[in-house]
Amino acid sequence: MIFFSKNYSVYVIVFCCFTLYGRVTGRCVGPPHFTSQWTEVEAQTTKSSVTLEHECGEFPAKVELQIRPLAGNSSNFYFPGLGSAQRDDDINRTYGGIVYKYNKFEVILYIPKANDGYPSGVIIYTGGSGWRGPVSQRETRARVRVLVWCPGDLPAPAYQSGWIPLYNSGRGSFLEIAHHQGTLPDLVTVQVQQNGSEWLSDGIGSMTALGPSTSSWGGVIYGYNASHVRIWAPCRNNGNLFSAEDGWGSSSEKWSSGLVKVTAWRITNVFTLTYPLDSNSKPQTALNTTYNQDTDLLIVRVRADTGENRGFLFPAAGAVQNDETVSSFGGVVYSSSRDSLRIWTPASPGPGYLLYINNDWGNSMYPQSSKTATLVVHVWKSASCDFPTTTAHRLTTGISLVPLSSSANFATQWKAQDNKVSTTSIDSVAVAVGVGGAVILLLITGLILGRVLWKRKNRNRVREEKGG
Repeated sequence: MIFFSKNYSVYVIVFCCFTLYGRVTGRCVGPPHFTSQWTEVEAQTTKSSVTLEHECGEFPAKVELQIRPLAGNSSNFYFPGLGSAQRDDDINRTYGGIVYKYNKFEVILYIPKANDGYPSGVIIYTGGSGWRGPVSQRETRARVRVLVWCPGDLPAPAYQSGWIPLYNSGRGSFLEIAHHQGTLPDLVTVQVQQNGSEWLSDGIGSMTALGPSTSSWGGVIYGYNASHVRIWAPCRNNGNLFSAEDGWGSSSEKWSSGLVKVTAWRITNVFTLTYPLDSNSKPQTALNTTYNQDTDLLIVRVRADTGENRGFLFPAAGAVQNDETVSSFGGVVYSSSRDSLRIWTPASPGPGYLLYINNDWGNSMYPQSSKTATLVVHVWKSASCDFPTTTAHRLTTGISLVPLSSSANFATQWKAQDNKVSTTSIDSVAVAVGVGGAVILLLITGLILGRVLWKRKNRNRVREEKGG
């Protein structure tokens, strides 16, 4: 007993260090740090925006919206939000969705509301004759909630760039960034920051048909493969990096330039489902796993199997933004329940594509028009998190822009290289100092606790000897 007591501090130290090791090198996605209450929203009312405090106190690593109908057989199927509007109220065609942006403290949701045009915006919309799917949904009222993962709720990223300038014109509207992983990352995000502010939005995966030349629209398209992340911003026709104006209430949000940051993770607690998409694919499929809509993270991507972006994965969308039947458009819309996925795709034959990027994006670099593709579904199950059996992948930081072509944005590459001493480098030092300090603190705590327990045990032994 004396030997055990004297060495109790060693066991405490080992336990504390092992716990810290699991926190630092773990490769699991935990539950969200913040989940808002369900809020009922309605399109075309005076309340065209909702502000929610997310409690992170820093830029979130991941923000997800869940939008559900009020009642009926579809109320357990949730749609995601939109990183930018690609429609306004200038034409009398239905569009849907909730657009969001966020900062270190809040998430703002933008609800469709006519400004000076047609009141054609709704909350949930899965398209008309130009789209095919399991059911047709057009909802002016719905419930929405926000799930926010702070940086500490995800493992340390395997790669993170600095903040890189991006513009809505010319060569500055395209970026290609090497993430140095040598394999397909499990999770990739592209965050867009408004110039001169701390507001962020998220990248999107495809484009809709454009309206009149005066229309307000925007977004930043991105896709990634095993070596690179490609980023397209609008480069003509009045497009912006982010848009939520003229059809989204009193909001006049539009960002013509900004900064983007790429983050990639290698994660263990992930379930993956692949599903071929074409004109004959079924519009609903089983997930083959249980998705906890309260705590798990579900991401749906569309993989290009042909064209100049073959092998790249692009985010799927949460609503049809344009029901155009003549001009070309693209996108895959989805909603998910605990065990099923519903999928809406452009009808074929027709002008719609599963993936579509035309010459109005990214200085006309790597256009894409796919009639067939593969749906890739990832579910990160927070309940399956455990201590890792292998150490986490080494973090790669900084910026590595690859040569694009003779028409590539040489000036943008120079600015990005000049931006190497960025928040990422500072964050890396801060993380190292923080981890080192935490280790020392835990060691000291373990020694003190072990010493106290040993003294207490020793006093009890002395009392027993005196009593004997």
